[in-house]
Amino acid sequence: MQTPHIIERAFQLAPDFSSVEEIRKALRHEGYTNIDAHLSGASIRADLKKRFAQPPEA
Repeated sequence: MQTPHIIERAFQLAPDFSSVEEIRKALRHEGYTNIDAHLSGASIRADLKKRFAQPPEA
């Protein structure tokens, strides 16, 4: 089984988290490396934030 690319995996994880730092921690736990280099750009962070778990409406 092929491991997803780090960017692909970050987008898979995003709906389960509410910050890029949480995604970074999860990726480290899964054994990915060079995480900061891949997730440091403003564009990638903005795209990930759009996929974060939405808080329940009041």
